[in-house]
Amino acid sequence: MAHGTQRYPDAGRSLYAHAATLRAEGSFAEVAVGFLNGSPAPGAALASLAASVVHVVPFFMEQGWFVREAVPRALRDVPDRRLHYHPPVGTHPGLPALAAARVQRATGGDAAHFAVLLVGHGSARSPGRPMALHRHAAALAAMEQFAQVRAAFLEEPPLVADALRDWRAMPVAVCAFFAGDGGHVREDLPALLAAERAQRGVNDTPVLDLGAIGDDPAMPRIILEQAAIPA
Repeated sequence: MAHGTQRYPDAGRSLYAHAATLRAEGSFAEVAVGFLNGSPAPGAALASLAASVVHVVPFFMEQGWFVREAVPRALRDVPDRRLHYHPPVGTHPGLPALAAARVQRATGGDAAHFAVLLVGHGSARSPGRPMALHRHAAALAAMEQFAQVRAAFLEEPPLVADALRDWRAMPVAVCAFFAGDGGHVREDLPALLAAERAQRGVNDTPVLDLGAIGDDPAMPRIILEQAAIPA
């Protein structure tokens, strides 16, 4: 179950790819995808399954309101199903390793000279809450593969623009902790990175955009492991 977006109908393509991988892997009899804001809607996705027992893995980065309230609410009116709700993919402890591998690939063996910025959504309404992204940044820093590591957000401090300004003298790799490539990944974050590059100048230190972690080809394994956690 993912958030989805009406603005970018193709934003769920990576989740469909992950579902196809899971079907081929064969651990479950059926695999379906549903979107809170898109098609198929959660109820339709659930109704398409023949199984009476369904494991629901939220394709979200944090254990926030959408996971706690919106997903269960969207699925409550489909009868004759026993649902097992599992933790969202973004809380999995293996995500720092996925981010590290993305940085290593993108920097061509020069990763030790790069600072790594993990970017999340954050909340303007309730900033400062402990988040999975904070844990992931701490775990990535503990690997000691990169010059520096920190987390920043689009909607609460520390903000992305401020973190990049603090690191203006350093090359930076930016990994977006978003489940799909909706407006935040396609528009908001690229605009911030473009503004930072303009400040650095054409020939100055690079700012690399590594895209959304939800697109990672290792994500089906993360989904399976979340589904194995007792609900």
